[in-house]
Amino acid sequence: MTQTEDPLNLSYTPAFATAPKNQQPHCPRFNDVYFNDQGGLAESQYVFLQANQLSQRWQHLNPEQTFCIAETGFGTGLNFLAVLQAWQQRNSQTGRLHFISVEKFPLDKNSLRLAHQCFPELTQFSQQLLTIWDCFQDSFRAGFHHFQLPDNVSLSLGFGDATRSFSQLEAKVDAWFLDGFAPKKNPDMWHADLFDEITRLSKPGTTLSTFTAASAINKALTAQGFEVQKPAGFAQKREMIKARFITDKTHQPLNIQPWHPWPQTVSEKPAVTVLGAGIAGLCMAHQMKKLGYTTTLIDLHPTPMQQASGNELAMVMPMLTVKDSPEALLYLRAYEMAVRFYQSTEFKAIGVQQAIRSDQQHSWAALIEQAKLPKQLLQLEVTADHCQLHYPQAGYVQTDKVGQRLLADVDQWITADVQRLSSNQNGVWQLYDVHNKVIHNTELLVLANGIDAHRLCQPADLSLVGKHGMTTTIKTPANIALKHILLNKGYVIPQLNKQQWLLGATFDHLPPTAWSQPAQLDADHALRNFTLWQNHPWHSELCAAEVLHGHAAIRATTPDHLPLCGPLINQAQFKHDYQDLHHGRHWQNYPAAEPLKNLYILNGLGSRGFTSAPLLAQYLSAMINGDPLPLETDLCKIIHPNRFLYRHLKKPPKA
Repeated sequence: MTQTEDPLNLSYTPAFATAPKNQQPHCPRFNDVYFNDQGGLAESQYVFLQANQLSQRWQHLNPEQTFCIAETGFGTGLNFLAVLQAWQQRNSQTGRLHFISVEKFPLDKNSLRLAHQCFPELTQFSQQLLTIWDCFQDSFRAGFHHFQLPDNVSLSLGFGDATRSFSQLEAKVDAWFLDGFAPKKNPDMWHADLFDEITRLSKPGTTLSTFTAASAINKALTAQGFEVQKPAGFAQKREMIKARFITDKTHQPLNIQPWHPWPQTVSEKPAVTVLGAGIAGLCMAHQMKKLGYTTTLIDLHPTPMQQASGNELAMVMPMLTVKDSPEALLYLRAYEMAVRFYQSTEFKAIGVQQAIRSDQQHSWAALIEQAKLPKQLLQLEVTADHCQLHYPQAGYVQTDKVGQRLLADVDQWITADVQRLSSNQNGVWQLYDVHNKVIHNTELLVLANGIDAHRLCQPADLSLVGKHGMTTTIKTPANIALKHILLNKGYVIPQLNKQQWLLGATFDHLPPTAWSQPAQLDADHALRNFTLWQNHPWHSELCAAEVLHGHAAIRATTPDHLPLCGPLINQAQFKHDYQDLHHGRHWQNYPAAEPLKNLYILNGLGSRGFTSAPLLAQYLSAMINGDPLPLETDLCKIIHPNRFLYRHLKKPPKA
């Protein structure tokens, strides 16, 4: 069974194994070998690295510039390994490398390992790739997966149809490797729509190379604005194609609707200011620091994670639902990123057991079967006593350790209560205190300050909602051994090496008048949590436990329980331009929304901040810096900050 064509589906595909043929990996589906028997590595170097003049171009990279390579057909990963080798051997050590590749029929790990044995000189790089393959455990979810490697290298692997995958990508590609099986054997890949996507993702000066010299490929590239040459091919092959994009077209962003704009990339590396020192703000500062920005963090408190991120422990788990949805994929992707982001000293993968009703078991069983969800992600456990979902590799993070590590990427810390912000004529954002005095000036500002962003952005409506959240820490009952996190209407987190549990968490309604007030500790919080477990065998022992302390804060969420991540737009202008949207005019008749210059938001993470913040911060920092985005366009749309205003204007006004 092959994977779905939809890059946003949760389906997993079984590994596509190969059989040896003359000491080479062989693909029975296309009856072809993966690389030339006269020297696979030499062929990769000749056809792709040399034809695209990679070594020469890398010498001129700026210290923080990203060079982006995109490939059709990852196969054994040989081209990627050759690029890693050349990148390590380059004379200049500046710049970053981002390698993007798509593969519809991924190899299992053993096939990959056997293929790499043909090239002992690549062993060091093969080990890096095989370690990445361990994350999949031969279960390949459709869509893109993103990994960080040594030497400032990023790898984005997309599993699925090449055209569909690239249609979900936003990037500016410097060099293309077209390396799918030959057009005669794999015509489904080499069609016109693929070249449309290649053109969209290219820019003037982008180069391209491929082993084939087919006239149809030559004509397709020429029609798209590429200048094509046919130099001698590798070994016995008479010709190959290399090309350069010479059209005067400017880079066209993803085929998105005008209400969902992306800003212009910053031309220099200015200092960035992040408002808010919770997990969102710290992750944002961390990612921007990695990209070479000087970071300033402003918070009401002198130490990080004192408000909504202030619980001692925080769950990290996916949010799957019985029906496939972009929302479920977003949190699955975030979970996959989070478990790689947190260090072993911070994250404890003790598993999460989520209680479900007995009448739901058939729906969950159907999802697991149809989507081919691997056992390491999710298991359905049904006994005479209970029915539950088990996430064996989920767990919790110790928030203080995370905060200490990420704080190292903050260049300047300012303790202040920001009451107002404005932008001057030079495009500089000014932050004011309660006395209306300027606290700080910055060219680039990210709002990660939870519910306080609602007040700072008025009269604009961010659609943030404040919820009262509280957790309680209790002393562990002596006669109960709890190995996993328990999740029902509340949760119980057993902290390893400590005789205490964390009970949580409330998500209570708060009127807007209370959003700016300190959250209150409720004396009955522990008792309210105890009632959630009244049918559990150890309920009586739980009620007798000693309450040690509690933590309360106001959490920022949104009406659709998805985060706000991206540029803030000029709402007054948008309301003027889209005032008749409810009449049903086609969206193409409207001008693009106007992003406010260098003002972004990472907010509304609700109760899933420690799961979603690492991915969202990477996404937003890539957007600001002009790097390839680690989210497909369909996921970008569901977290765009302008989605609520757009939905509001679509509704007819009340009579």
